[in-house]
Amino acid sequence: MLVVGCGDLGGRVARLAVDGGHEVFGARRTAGRVPDGVDPLVLDVTDPASVELPHGLDAFVYAVAASERTDDAYRAAYPEGLRAVIGALPEPARVRGLFISSTAVHGARDGSWVDEDSGSAPTSFSGQRLLEAERVLAEAPLAAASSLRLGGIYGPGRTSLLRSVEAGAASLAPHVEWTNRIHVEDAARAVLHVLDLVPLPPLVEVVDQEPAPRAEVLNFLAARLGRPSPPVGDTPAPRGLGKRVSSARLARSGFDWRYPTYREGYAALIDGAD
Repeated sequence: MLVVGCGDLGGRVARLAVDGGHEVFGARRTAGRVPDGVDPLVLDVTDPASVELPHGLDAFVYAVAASERTDDAYRAAYPEGLRAVIGALPEPARVRGLFISSTAVHGARDGSWVDEDSGSAPTSFSGQRLLEAERVLAEAPLAAASSLRLGGIYGPGRTSLLRSVEAGAASLAPHVEWTNRIHVEDAARAVLHVLDLVPLPPLVEVVDQEPAPRAEVLNFLAARLGRPSPPVGDTPAPRGLGKRVSSARLARSGFDWRYPTYREGYAALIDGAD
């Protein structure tokens, strides 16, 4: 198994795979630490000449991060980088491939429910490039392929919302905005869970079981931290109400969330369980 982008999420995937008895290669742009038991590879997906992959791969997980938040960086990291990795596979017809995408590919901002069968019409360049990469994967000559659309990842090392409440810097919007999230440990577990599914579903929304208004989450954090409720801010008119992403397909596949809602996940962070 190859994990391309062996950073926070990719590193967790690699570690879990090693713990499960798999032989794992972890690819990074520069030499750096990978989890114990992972064979390191140095390659840059934006430089196809540097992408040399081992023979005998059964699966890969593409979990890279763009170098910066620009259209050019997203194009290089996602559709073009994924194409470079697929093109370097010695035996693509035997390989199962997973691409870590995002719920940003959905364009809905009216508070409606979306799932894998909903149309995708992203309005941001980030969503557009991720959707383009999903299509690169779907058209690749692989044994099977799936794009996993992750919600907002939180957990150890990803605590910006929690820190804003602790610091008294958070504020409530005067409108409802639906949010969707997934604890980083559940995200890593879901990657390996989906990779083992037969047949491999082409798309899977990877979020927890309860979309929530952002204000509800902030008030929960404030109560758990013993802080006053954040004030209602003087914000401009919203871009929209957000969306509610359904995790029904992931649930039907038999996945068992460790943190089924934001309550369990943030409570564990606050209480130091992680």
